Amino acid sequence: MKKTAIFTSFLAASAAISSFAAGDTPTKDGLPETVSYYEHVRPVLQAKCQGCHQPAKRKADYVMTEVAKLIAGGESGEPAVVPMKPEVSHLVELITKQEGEDRPEMPPKDEPLNDRERNLVTKWIAQGAKDDTPENAKARYSMENPPKYSVAPTINSLDYSPDGKLIAVAGFHEVLIHKADGSGLVSRLVGLSERIETVAFSPDGKQLAVAGGLPGRMGEIQVWDLAKKELLISKIVGYDTAYGASWSPDGTMIAFGLPDNTARAILAKNGEQKLFMGSHNDWVLATDWGQKGEFLVSVGRDMTAKLTEVKTERFVDNLTSITPGALKGGMNAVESHPAQNHILIGGSDGVPQIYRMKRETVRKIGDNANLIRKYPAMKGRIWDVAFRPDGKQFAAVSSLNGKGEISLYKSEYDATITPELKKLLETVRRAPNGADAKDDKIEEFTTRGAERLAKLDVDAAVFAVAFSPDGKQIAVGADDGQVRLLNAADLTQKVAFAPIKIEAELEKRLGKKNPISFAKGKRHDLKEELPKGRKVAAIKITPAKINLDSPGAYNQLLVTGTFNTGETADLTRLVKFSTDEKIASVTDRGIAQPIGEGTVKLTASYENLTAEADVTVSGLSAAFHPDFIRDVNPVISRLGCNMGTCHGAKDGKGGFKLSLRGYDPLYDVRGFSDDHTARRVNYASPDDSLMLLKATGAVPHEAGVVTEIGSDYYNIIHQWITDGAKLDTKTPKVARIEVLPKDPVIQNIGAKQQLRVIAFWADGKSRDVTQEAYINSGNSEVAEHDDFGLMATIRRGEAPILARYEGAYAATTLTVMGDRDGFTWKQPESWSKIDELVAAKWERMKIEPSGVCRDEEFVRRVHLDITGLPPTSDSVRAFLKDDRPMRVKRDELVDKLIGSPEFVDHWTNKWSDMLQVNSKYLGGEGARLFRDWIKKEVEANTPYDDFAYKILTSSGSNKENPAASYFKILREPAELMENTTHLFLATRFNCNKCHDHPFERWTQDQYYETAAYFAQTNLARDTKNAAKANLGGTAVEGAKPLYEVISDKAEGDIKHDRTGAVQPPQFPYEAKLAQVAFTKPKEPTRRETLAAWITSPDNQYFATSYANRIWGYMLGTGVIEPLDDIRAGNPPSNPELLNYLTAQFVGSDFNVRDLIREICKSRTYQLSISTNKWNETDGINFSHAKARRLPAEVLFDAVHFVTGATPDIPGAGKGVRASQLFDSKQDLKSGFLANLGRPVRESSCECERSSDMQMSAVMAFLSGPAIADAVGAPESELAKLVPMQPDDKKLIDEIYYRVLNRAPKPKEVEAALASMGEIAGDHDRLIGELSKAEAGWVGKKSELDIARYKRIDKANADINNYTPEYAAKKNKAEADQKARIAAAKKAVDERAAEVPKLTEEFAKNVKAEQFWTQWNLLPVSAVTASDKSKVEVQPDGSVRSMDGFKKRNLDYLVTSNTKVQNITGIMIEAIPDEGFGAGPGLNADGNFVITEIQTRWNTIADPKKALPIAIGDAKATFNQAGFDVKNSFNGKLDRAQKGWALSGADYKIPHRAVYKFKAPVKGDPKGAQLVVGVLCRYSGGEYPLGRFRVYYTTSTDPLQFGLPATVADAVRTAPAARNEATKKALADYVAENDADLAAKRFALVAQKKPLPIDSKMTALKGAVTMAERPIIEDTGVLQLRQDMEYSVKQSANRRLTAAQDLAWALVNSPAFLFNH
Repeated sequence: MKKTAIFTSFLAASAAISSFAAGDTPTKDGLPETVSYYEHVRPVLQAKCQGCHQPAKRKADYVMTEVAKLIAGGESGEPAVVPMKPEVSHLVELITKQEGEDRPEMPPKDEPLNDRERNLVTKWIAQGAKDDTPENAKARYSMENPPKYSVAPTINSLDYSPDGKLIAVAGFHEVLIHKADGSGLVSRLVGLSERIETVAFSPDGKQLAVAGGLPGRMGEIQVWDLAKKELLISKIVGYDTAYGASWSPDGTMIAFGLPDNTARAILAKNGEQKLFMGSHNDWVLATDWGQKGEFLVSVGRDMTAKLTEVKTERFVDNLTSITPGALKGGMNAVESHPAQNHILIGGSDGVPQIYRMKRETVRKIGDNANLIRKYPAMKGRIWDVAFRPDGKQFAAVSSLNGKGEISLYKSEYDATITPELKKLLETVRRAPNGADAKDDKIEEFTTRGAERLAKLDVDAAVFAVAFSPDGKQIAVGADDGQVRLLNAADLTQKVAFAPIKIEAELEKRLGKKNPISFAKGKRHDLKEELPKGRKVAAIKITPAKINLDSPGAYNQLLVTGTFNTGETADLTRLVKFSTDEKIASVTDRGIAQPIGEGTVKLTASYENLTAEADVTVSGLSAAFHPDFIRDVNPVISRLGCNMGTCHGAKDGKGGFKLSLRGYDPLYDVRGFSDDHTARRVNYASPDDSLMLLKATGAVPHEAGVVTEIGSDYYNIIHQWITDGAKLDTKTPKVARIEVLPKDPVIQNIGAKQQLRVIAFWADGKSRDVTQEAYINSGNSEVAEHDDFGLMATIRRGEAPILARYEGAYAATTLTVMGDRDGFTWKQPESWSKIDELVAAKWERMKIEPSGVCRDEEFVRRVHLDITGLPPTSDSVRAFLKDDRPMRVKRDELVDKLIGSPEFVDHWTNKWSDMLQVNSKYLGGEGARLFRDWIKKEVEANTPYDDFAYKILTSSGSNKENPAASYFKILREPAELMENTTHLFLATRFNCNKCHDHPFERWTQDQYYETAAYFAQTNLARDTKNAAKANLGGTAVEGAKPLYEVISDKAEGDIKHDRTGAVQPPQFPYEAKLAQVAFTKPKEPTRRETLAAWITSPDNQYFATSYANRIWGYMLGTGVIEPLDDIRAGNPPSNPELLNYLTAQFVGSDFNVRDLIREICKSRTYQLSISTNKWNETDGINFSHAKARRLPAEVLFDAVHFVTGATPDIPGAGKGVRASQLFDSKQDLKSGFLANLGRPVRESSCECERSSDMQMSAVMAFLSGPAIADAVGAPESELAKLVPMQPDDKKLIDEIYYRVLNRAPKPKEVEAALASMGEIAGDHDRLIGELSKAEAGWVGKKSELDIARYKRIDKANADINNYTPEYAAKKNKAEADQKARIAAAKKAVDERAAEVPKLTEEFAKNVKAEQFWTQWNLLPVSAVTASDKSKVEVQPDGSVRSMDGFKKRNLDYLVTSNTKVQNITGIMIEAIPDEGFGAGPGLNADGNFVITEIQTRWNTIADPKKALPIAIGDAKATFNQAGFDVKNSFNGKLDRAQKGWALSGADYKIPHRAVYKFKAPVKGDPKGAQLVVGVLCRYSGGEYPLGRFRVYYTTSTDPLQFGLPATVADAVRTAPAARNEATKKALADYVAENDADLAAKRFALVAQKKPLPIDSKMTALKGAVTMAERPIIEDTGVLQLRQDMEYSVKQSANRRLTAAQDLAWALVNSPAFLFNH
């Protein structure tokens, strides 16, 4: 078992690696089509063979670490591998089990290769045994060929020999054994591991243990014989480097930690595994042993120190409870006290601490009772600690930002716990927020005598420390490769030396010719053609002066050709470049690169045309020292390392995190050069740095190969590492970038355009960064980008282009003209500045606008757009008859409509949407009050800036000052900030909450700085208006007061998510504050200050965003789309127009009506919807009107308006229009408004409203009752019109004017008249058809009756004939069932009789760790179901549904009254119920799906103040594939959400899911309520849980299943001492969880099920029933009778029917559904 365990994680990694290679296609044998040695075979041999067959340990003189030697074979002299011939390859024979043998000959001791592994090796040989090892992954060093250094290697570990004569130092690929005084190198121990993490002398000093490996590939434990310099053991362990090797006190075992979250120990003599502990949750980084070797302590990245009993391999206890500091990394170091069972630990919080290994207090949740002393903090993270041999002092080393600290501390202390202190330690717990809950007396004890005796700062990161055996000397190792020997008394330095001679450069890795910097970059092909019929008249090179001032410098050239027509085209890839090839070269994509220093002319030639540029190359001979901010970070970003899909993700990837897109260089450099003692960089051999090995694919890398050896990007990173991986924080960041050419125009579809990006730094420097910049097309239907700034055009149109580089952004617009041959620009008439600006864009785009719309079109459009209602028929006729000049009468109509009551209602509704007027947040009355307030402001034409200021500074009760509802709705500072910036500035700050905005200028700092303006906003219950009345409330979120008072408080801050520091308020960009009257002019509140900044005329977003909204509302398309999304990558389609609209808006003192007026009076607004050849594809330049489907409310109101029907929306009252509703929940029963896209008002986003004409909306509109009721209303104006207008033609004319606002065409009148005439004729035809049908039915019915009686007689006779046989079969079946029931009951009884024995066996086998987490049954005070179905609490404490299965969402709400404090988690136990038949679920198959678990609590004293409980993690005894328990607390409640389910498990026994709270529930000793919601909504409630118990725990580790407390107590009690209740609890638990007994019980239930019904008798009885059925009336006759009834009614009012039919048809036509 131990052999298997040691390889478990490695083989899992091997399997993952085996499928790593890009393009691997599994074949029928399950193997890759092409087997790679490096990707597939190497991991297998590494795990199973290389430990014994490597340069340092050549068993049988056979080396398997290099392919050539692997093929060549060993001491026999015969090849071990014959390429292409696996059948004669000796290696295959050795790894294959031969006939008569129990196992293969090789490997002799470890697990043999499994079938897949053996087949991989065989197939690789059959395919030629090719060596595809990357150049930089090949083994290079051995004892005979050790490394040579130009830079001393980073020292991660060092150790003194027990006799003090030697010191072992970790090097690169080797351990260096030195004389302890540094006077000379004794030996070099070179093994497989290139990175050495730990060196440790054995207690007798004869052997050396080494932990290390090949990062990202394997871990290795080496054991060396120091006298012989011989490798005794090479144990391959895991898929990454091994850490923290330590010897057991007796020298027989070596412990170590692995990145697979395990601590392990092996025998030093043969590598056999003796301990495996997997309770850590992250990498294990260090280990040490207790005094007698009985216990092992391990520490790791999960910030815990864990105690393991060696003999039993049992995890015993978490020794520590440490709050991490701002830096990440967990615990890095542990050392046992020389004389006591105490440990010294150090980690990311920088605080050295001493803990006892054996607990002396009762274990309590969150306690830190094992802490003996904590010492003054060090700078940065502690990497190593060491006790002086007498234990009276200790040393620790740390690093921060490339600097190191060595501190010496006093460790003489009294660890005795007094009774008083013991009581305190067992009482004081960690606070609910995770912070230490301090007690003065405990604090005094843990800091008593904790002195720092000396400190030494070093100009290098210090990673290793060791005391000499005599305690007089301290050795430390640092990343500068120096061993420093210090006086142990005061840390004065005695000597410093490099552990190895610096004599030569390490052998450099050689790459292929012409390596690619960005290997994954997508490249467009370079084939293209110029537009036909045009001739290039001139060409020009940009830039005209090319300066290449470093080896990696380049210039992206742009060669622009000018046609004889004056148009231009990009010729960069079509010209021929020529220059002195000794100075510079130009690629086929136009990139100029340096070759040699000098000045030269560059010539571009196309046909008979040429252009020249001056090229100056310099700086090639000067040493290049890349700067991280200016040079390295852009490369890391370009390669994708810090993207959100990779290490820039919120939690990083693979344990390594970078700041998103490199916004925090300091954090990133720490990650590369400091984390894990500089794991990712190798100063001695930069080529072997993990960050380069992964990038080049030499180490398995999820992203694959992203750059190649020797490329410019590779060399930049390589040189940065060579220079020491430093960060110059004074380096300026990019100030701005520029993208060229500006607003390029491409003439022909299919052509390409190269873009060029120049970066400018604050120090005045600039350079071409095209290759590193991200250049994206915002409209991939028009143009697609590749990864190097080349745009390929697809169709005519405009594509916004966003260039992004190191947090700076620039935008341009690429225009694709397409075929415009024959176009002639004709300057259209301009009525205003708007028209001039729009026409200028048309001219540039070669667009011919449509003409001005007809009066009929205008009058309808302007009414609907301004008022939300169509015009009356009288107003249309009057307007059409008005013979005044068109502009005069149209302007007059605009003025008349703006400000009308209908205008006020329409725009009030728009603002009610944006301000989220919703009874969900405000209650019905609160929503009505808020809408009324909005209406008053719209009615008063309050300037927009005043309106916004009133909202943002509103205070008082939201009942008395409804504007304050804004704060009641949004509540939290972050939500308020996100909504405010989105609503009033059209910016989206929600994207920069966790990191800098990925596509914009906004930073994470700005998010919290802006949110801080709302941090002092207070919400309190309005005791005057809502003393007790509440609103809402769920299992997670408590109810809110119906009304609340909003105020500003003196205190209140928001903490930055990344730094944890309080963030002071600061504006995200500069703008002068608006001139407003603050409440206290000298002390404005934060909200007032923010409101003055937002509403300032100087604020670049405030006026622009609303001007754009208004334009979009009136024209159907904004200048920026979406209307509320202003960003660099979404530029305005007409910047000049938007600037003008903004200036006009500000100039009018933010008068919204004036802005609407100017827009509606423009010629652009009044263009026709008709298109022409030159504008039919235009959708963004306003060259023709846009047909827009009427919004839901407008559509509803328009239908009732044109028919004259009175609207009657439930709950609103008769006559209330849809635009006058105060609540988004008010709707027709059919959901008419919701179906047609009315916003739900749960965000301010414009995206909430949908005007898309989806099929569901169309059907709801056409067939729903809303339209039918309006058109057919008996008291409508339409019904009154018919008798008042006797002339049919005039009636038709009036209906057309009412509905479509125009006169009918002659053909339309004819069709309507014909329809009227058809009604009488249809009635006569129907009379004849019905008479004929009735006569025929009489005779037919008589025949059917006779046949029916005959069928009845036959069916009864058949039953009588079968009855004797049926009775005999039934009697036998009942007898057989009785026997089966008896047998099944006997089986149950027999198994039940074994329960006492099973109980005792269970009690004896309970492991100690099962006691650590005990579960108490939650006492249920009340339980309800969401569908009001019956739910009962059973005697065993379980909750059971009593109504059986029916498909529905079923949510249980379990309430418990409890006085328990510090609850850390809950357990849901799904209990199988025999009454359900198959398991714990109500579905017939027994399964269930828990969609979500929700929890909250409140004190009994304040039941209305419900506090949500956040769940941090979960684990289950079984998870159905795809239905992991971790999905059941993610907040997603939709029907597709896959929560916890059990398919594949045994449904007949209980299954458990444990949930860990993010922070303990504080509770209240006076009493509290705990509420647990169990929600089952998957697939519409198809799989509800039927029976379950809820448990709680106060254990520190609620993710363990442990035992119920009653069972734990019973097990602890001696069998003779157990009382009846204890015995029953134990026996019941065993019986309930015994799968055999459960299976037998369910089998008994199955036998008791009713016997199957006799199918033949059932069929015979069914035949009688069928025969007795009465004759059914003929359906045709019935339909004709109904049609006749309707026809009689129609004939009575033929004209009304015709009028209603016509109105119905017109209402359902596009001419009505749209605003044109």
